Amino acid sequence: MSYLSWQRLTLVALCSLVLAWLVTLVMDRGGATPERVPWTVLVVCVAAGASALWLGWQVRRYVKGDRPGLDPIRAARTAVFAQACAYAGAILVGAFAGYGVGLLDEWSHGPRREVIISALLAAAAGGALLAAGAVAERWCRHRGDDDLGDRSEPSTA
Repeated sequence: MSYLSWQRLTLVALCSLVLAWLVTLVMDRGGATPERVPWTVLVVCVAAGASALWLGWQVRRYVKGDRPGLDPIRAARTAVFAQACAYAGAILVGAFAGYGVGLLDEWSHGPRREVIISALLAAAAGGALLAAGAVAERWCRHRGDDDLGDRSEPSTA
């Protein structure tokens, strides 16, 4: 498993931002009415991020030696969950930010302003999910691991 890199997460977020922005422009010019982002997106992002942090904290204690009874498979699953949260957060940040940016030219229209605000709040929640996943994944690394990520080669004797 390779480690998260901010370059990859940024690329994912930018790609989803551009795609969502283009889709929003096409839909808006086609006469579609934009919908508010449901508040449940915020709740799910916060809950998943909190879960990733809590599970990551348990693995951090295991790696430090404070919790020797933790199953190593659980630690590996936590690392994968943390990476999934980070990537999902990057996609959500880009998608909802692109949706909001695509509608910014209609800021003066009250109902559209509410849609833009809901999209930007959802993008912020996605950013919190991204950050929580990245922190939890960082906590899942062993002491001997370096920050080279997937570029590191195992040493042979």
